[in-house]
Amino acid sequence: MKAVNEAVNLKLRKFMLPVRRWLALSLFGLMLPLRGLAAAPAGEMSFGVEPMLSARTLATAFQSFRDFLGERSGAKFVLDTAPNYDQFVRQLLAGEFDMAFIGPHSSLLAGQKAGYVPLFKCDGSMKAVLIVDKNSSYQKALDLKGMTVALPDHLTLGAMLGTEFFRPPLSATPVDVSFKFNDYSNSAAMMLVRGDASAAVVILQTLRVMSPEIQKNVRILAESKPVPHMMIVVHPRMPVEKRAKLRDAIVEFTRITDPKRNIFVQSCSPSDKFLTEQDTRQLAPYVEELRRRLGQ
Repeated sequence: MKAVNEAVNLKLRKFMLPVRRWLALSLFGLMLPLRGLAAAPAGEMSFGVEPMLSARTLATAFQSFRDFLGERSGAKFVLDTAPNYDQFVRQLLAGEFDMAFIGPHSSLLAGQKAGYVPLFKCDGSMKAVLIVDKNSSYQKALDLKGMTVALPDHLTLGAMLGTEFFRPPLSATPVDVSFKFNDYSNSAAMMLVRGDASAAVVILQTLRVMSPEIQKNVRILAESKPVPHMMIVVHPRMPVEKRAKLRDAIVEFTRITDPKRNIFVQSCSPSDKFLTEQDTRQLAPYVEELRRRLGQ
């Protein structure tokens, strides 16, 4: 029995077992069925959510949204993610999600590689913020010279923006810091709260939905330039008529004012536009950096 357990653990460590349902959402009351990597069966749709937060947080945050879309569309939605951004983005580029909630740079690459098309864009822009302990004496990025700075996953736009805090033009001179990448944005923030890092970088809109423990113990030291907001994209296999129905349902959901039901209340309202040419030009360096970090 011990040998069997050791063998199983070894396989898990090497990610040899299927991890597409790594969220194990059934443990959090959602009872989501398992399935393979092929397209969803008829009547069932996969909704991929990039792993910006921990599994438990994502499961709780998106349950109402998933249920609402199912009620309005008549389709069975399965919430889907991966244990890390590398795997999630590779699944996205392989076209494994019917619909996905992702960053704008990922949406452009997904369109180029797998034909995904925009369905919904959060209005306005988002920013990365450099946060420190609320009681610390730090006043600018230069004060963090030689310190550890916690960042979200290296493939995220937040991490890419985060490194810019420590070089011109956001800093008068380059600042030598040690970056520590984390699987999730809230993990980066918790490194700061626990005292394992002197600062952290997160997306401002993501910070707003983090735990009170994080929010009450940090302050914002600096903000990045604004970049286009989060996107929901759909795979071209989704029928056009279903896309229209889903967009209407998403817009309707964003009008719910109860923050306990609507994850988007504090972070996302519907935009009547998708990415503009100017947006695409601004994001182009981050798309190329995403390609580079993926080894493409």
